[in-house]
Amino acid sequence: MKLPFKKALVTGGAGFIGSHLVEALVSAGCAVAVIDNLSSGRTANLKHLEGQFSFFREDIRNRKVLDAALEGCEVVFHLAAIVSVPQTVENPLESAAVNDLGTLSVLDAARQKKAKRVVFSSSCAVYGDDPSLPKQENMVPRPLSPYAAQKLAAEYHAKVFNDLYGIETAVLRYFNVYGPRQDPSSPYSGVISIFMTKALLNKPAVIYGDGNQRPHLQTTPAAG
Repeated sequence: MKLPFKKALVTGGAGFIGSHLVEALVSAGCAVAVIDNLSSGRTANLKHLEGQFSFFREDIRNRKVLDAALEGCEVVFHLAAIVSVPQTVENPLESAAVNDLGTLSVLDAARQKKAKRVVFSSSCAVYGDDPSLPKQENMVPRPLSPYAAQKLAAEYHAKVFNDLYGIETAVLRYFNVYGPRQDPSSPYSGVISIFMTKALLNKPAVIYGDGNQRPHLQTTPAAG
């Protein structure tokens, strides 16, 4: 796969999703910089890529280090966040400093460093408990937690930077992501990995509702 850019920054690149992204970018011949404070990520996730990327063990709120990590990067994949919903409920100010203002700092640093695009990892949590299926991007957001509200605010920041400064921005609202290197013992693990682990251990899975729920997926063509 040939990429239209030569160097990228991945914030939160030592996490479950971020490490797979780093792996894909490196495999495609892209120079990669990673910034991660390891609050939830693990260096073990990137051990097999040792020496093939530059690593900055720091918080995205450290602007000096963020600027250094961004040097020469054309694209930023922004995944760094406080991912625990209960943690954002318990401490909404601290989590907003990372999830909301931290994202704003990444966008501004990308602007200052002349990056061409920022891809922001948001969440399906912005939809709230709206029962309508399938989910569509034009649905009215109904965040029910500080985490969801912070992700939504960051989405709006991305749009403003696109409209005002001309930086290409894209927002991805993840649902149940699963795969290798996901920790099923984590309280933040997705339901799929939890169910698979229970099945492998021959233990019953806890199912809420009547058990007849099915995922409804809708795919739309990517914007050119």
